[in-house]
Amino acid sequence: MTMFITKVWGFDNPCGPLVFNSLGWRANAAEQLRPGDRVIVVGTMGEETAPQDRNRVLGMMEPSTVPVATTDFIIPDQTNRRFFREDGGFRWPFGLLNFRAWEFASGLFLAEVAPREGNPFGSAAAAGIVPLTAAEENRVLAHSHFEVPLLTSLRTNNRLFGEDEARRRNAPPPAEGARRGIMHMRQGMAHVYWFRLVTGEKIVGHKIGWAFDYRQRLRQFRAVSISALGGLQYQAHRFQALESARLAFKVEQGILRTFDQHRHRSNREVLTGIDTSQIETVWDRYIREVLFGRLPPRP
Repeated sequence: MTMFITKVWGFDNPCGPLVFNSLGWRANAAEQLRPGDRVIVVGTMGEETAPQDRNRVLGMMEPSTVPVATTDFIIPDQTNRRFFREDGGFRWPFGLLNFRAWEFASGLFLAEVAPREGNPFGSAAAAGIVPLTAAEENRVLAHSHFEVPLLTSLRTNNRLFGEDEARRRNAPPPAEGARRGIMHMRQGMAHVYWFRLVTGEKIVGHKIGWAFDYRQRLRQFRAVSISALGGLQYQAHRFQALESARLAFKVEQGILRTFDQHRHRSNREVLTGIDTSQIETVWDRYIREVLFGRLPPRP
């Protein structure tokens, strides 16, 4: 086992993923980590960290190399602007899924763990992870710590365990009666999807919709398009698992309404005459709003 250090503003119980501010720092950490490795989190000396937590060992994680979106687990406080960059993006959107996590009893400070001169960990520990020596690891493990629960995520369960298991892990209570059965289905996990319509190498349209299983919907479209005989080819471009069909429908309708003038008169869920980048911007905005807990406008 190798132990690493990273600098943070605080430690949560239950614990979310190990987070990073860029894809590069996450990739760097994933390259260093091996099964069983651990990362201690130490409070920064900045004013963002509570005074009693500064330079203190707050917690420890056993991370995997499975990449996740931090906002699948943590909904940032929108009223606290320090969590966001100037462009409005969340500061630490990239994460690695944790297998386990521990919290330390108060009193263990970095100077006791790693009595190095100067600032030996520097900015690398604030943005990524830096290895400790064997002696430093032993000092950490000798201090009292206790295991804490992990935050869970519907989207991550879907990815790791498959959609059926994810639905079971996040299923609403059983409903009775036909009307309540319909409502139950609307509360089940669903996807909002974006398929591109292609002829040859040319993109001729964009299909926006929702489905409980976007892959099955894609197979259905491909079955009737007969691309080998010159028909349209449907290509999955973007999709997002959401916690309910009702929510997926709202996202679908919001995106389509934004581009109402581009909706094809023969199929109002198909957009034509529009650049992919324009849809990307609106898609990302709607998904970000949902992940931050703000529902799209009612369709």
